[in-house]
Amino acid sequence: MEEEHLDEGWRGMIGEVCDKIDKASCDDGCGGGLMTNAYRYLIEAGGLQEESSYPYAGKRGECKFNPEKIAVKAANFTNIAVDENQIAANLVHHGPLAIRLNAIFMQTYIGGVSCPLICGKKWLNHGVLLVGYGARGYSILRFGYKPYWIIKNSWGKHWGEKGYYRLCRGHGTCGMNQMVSAVVTKVA
Repeated sequence: MEEEHLDEGWRGMIGEVCDKIDKASCDDGCGGGLMTNAYRYLIEAGGLQEESSYPYAGKRGECKFNPEKIAVKAANFTNIAVDENQIAANLVHHGPLAIRLNAIFMQTYIGGVSCPLICGKKWLNHGVLLVGYGARGYSILRFGYKPYWIIKNSWGKHWGEKGYYRLCRGHGTCGMNQMVSAVVTKVA
């Protein structure tokens, strides 16, 4: 599946989970929650609409999901091992991956490679999309070049590097390798 479908699907999935929260209790909806719960709902609902037909609002509202407009169906989902080399291999072979991480240092991020000296790996409080990686990016905090992950955030294009975040790679920084998953999809 193409990256843009994953990206639209991921954002649309969040919207659908928020809408499901309007009807019944399931995970924490717009306030967060687990991606695997969103995947289960996605499979149960039958799929996702294109973002153009069901825009992500980022708040609770009435469910406007139309099964006739499903563009992508979820067949299954899988969790990826915590080894960062395996994560990179999955990223290359299958496309973007959903991850959870500790976002405490994302709050003040403005650019460059983020290599926090201390960032808890247990308190994973934010879901993002892992879209790539690089071998050499400058880290102001470490006064040198470091390998990094490229992460797409949901806070808009005016945050970070046009909506993206570069995080040190190789040490499970901020727990980025603890909850990595992918949805297996097919075009409707």
